[in-house]
Amino acid sequence: MKKFLPYYPMLKPVIGTFVIALLCGALSGIASGFGLPLMLKKVLPVLFAGTAPQDLELINFDSSQELFGGISATWLPDIHLVVPANYVLIFALLLMPLVFIIRGVAMFGNTYLLNLCGIRVLESIRMKLFTHLQHLHLGFFGKNKSGDLLSRTTGDTMLVKTVLVEVTNDLVIQPFTLVGAVGFIVWSAFQSAATQQFLLSLCVVPISVLPVQFIGKRLLKRSKKMLVSAGELSSVLSESLQAPREIRAYNLEERECSRFRKCVRDFFALQMKCVKYDKMLTPLIEIIAACSISFAVYQAAAAKLDQDTVIALVGALYFAYDPIKKLGKINNRVKEGTAGLARLEEIWQAPIEVADPANPHPLGVVRGEINFRDVTFGYTDVPVLRGVSFEAKPGDTIALVGPSGAGKSSLVNLIPRFYDVSIGSVAVDGIDVRDVRLADLRKNIAIVSQEPILFNDTIYNNILIGRLDATREEVIAAAKRASALEFIESLDNGWDTVVGERGGRLSGGQRQRIAVARAFLRDAPILILDEATSALDTESEAQIQVSLEELVRGRTTFMIAHRFSSIRTAKRILVFDEGKIIADGPHEKIYESCPLYRGLYDQQAMEKIS
Repeated sequence: MKKFLPYYPMLKPVIGTFVIALLCGALSGIASGFGLPLMLKKVLPVLFAGTAPQDLELINFDSSQELFGGISATWLPDIHLVVPANYVLIFALLLMPLVFIIRGVAMFGNTYLLNLCGIRVLESIRMKLFTHLQHLHLGFFGKNKSGDLLSRTTGDTMLVKTVLVEVTNDLVIQPFTLVGAVGFIVWSAFQSAATQQFLLSLCVVPISVLPVQFIGKRLLKRSKKMLVSAGELSSVLSESLQAPREIRAYNLEERECSRFRKCVRDFFALQMKCVKYDKMLTPLIEIIAACSISFAVYQAAAAKLDQDTVIALVGALYFAYDPIKKLGKINNRVKEGTAGLARLEEIWQAPIEVADPANPHPLGVVRGEINFRDVTFGYTDVPVLRGVSFEAKPGDTIALVGPSGAGKSSLVNLIPRFYDVSIGSVAVDGIDVRDVRLADLRKNIAIVSQEPILFNDTIYNNILIGRLDATREEVIAAAKRASALEFIESLDNGWDTVVGERGGRLSGGQRQRIAVARAFLRDAPILILDEATSALDTESEAQIQVSLEELVRGRTTFMIAHRFSSIRTAKRILVFDEGKIIADGPHEKIYESCPLYRGLYDQQAMEKIS
């Protein structure tokens, strides 16, 4: 359990409720372990004695008698508690419902309050994980599958919650049940020297630890493999659900079914191994318990104990071994939780490589001046950008041109600080972007990408993302400037139309207009157009191009485009090749001086003519 100790502060918001739940559990354990055997010993003989009730001795302990093994008991007080004969029947009849009332109410209180705490703790764990994910750099998501991250956020967090709440609860309840049962046996031994031999049966208890340790080690290994398999299963499912059109277009249905079938079978095999070890523990402990009870009956027969006492002691012994059996299950839950915790800690311990500085520099009102100074950057050890230097003045419109993989997108990703440079610096208005708060930097940047992501929400809320504090009038004005107002108002639900997952209920052109409207609403001095029209047909591109020409006006703009028609507003072009800027200037100048640019331009012109 020590691996889980750093996470117990998550119980702080519900600590009062959790303590009450534990107290209810402890009371239920005592009522089960001590109260039920007491009822068996005291109530049933009175009800079925067949003779007139006699005084009932609940406790009759004489300190002059010797304890088990000849130990003197003179240091203990004499205790004599007797129920008068006139009240024995009433006592017997009241004891049974009283024990079950206490046990039932305590069990309900424990179960209800524990579930309340569990839900709150699960919420805290998932929020802690989700919050950390929101602050990790984009490279982390490139290395980890979204389906696996989803599996960790939903499934693995449940395992950790189980340990923090339910296992902790059982670690309180079961020992109390055990102590209550053993306490009854010891109490009975104090009242009768013959009963003291019965305590020998408890010597078998340590043997129960052996299967718990054996099975726990193997369950931990299988649980780790099972959780990895669950992540792979979620990943395959997620990929399939996100690409239904491609799967059908390329006749991949059988291939996807085969991939999913293999993952399901692997997961099933590992699940069954975990089930095997988990369910093996209870029968093993029950076999040990049966041997112990058999030995206890032999001791009772040798000591010539009466039947009522034997029944009560055997019941107490059962309640003593039941917690041991459940503590074995607890060990299995801890092993499963440990495997889940290890996967969660891979996320929690992932470094936040792009973070706010300790002493951020105030950014103020941004003019839009951008400076790259000898920038080298790579996602791995291999550089994608090599020694890039240039300056963009406020209001410049700069097109980035070059073959795929030349470093264009990598460059614009450094401006909002999605990644940090390896060497050199990127500055906005003369301030290194690493010296300012991320929120201050990014609120001055608007991005329109090739495939804008829309959330499964209304059109209005998807545009509002551009600036959450905007008024409705500002949102409508932004949509109008993006030429989106007409199609929005033509929809049956207008602004309240839910766009579907990733905007799937809208056409490509409509999604792009929503993205442009976001940029208009943000009204940022720096604008990044990352192939904003390359996924559209010629007609849609021409319509959106008009809005983009208005959008770039007065802003420092970086345009990445494969279609040269979409960069006609650019006054300056940077040509990239293998991570370096090989040409910088207006179209006329670099067309004459840069063979790569000229070749790309002429090739596209010929394709257009043909």
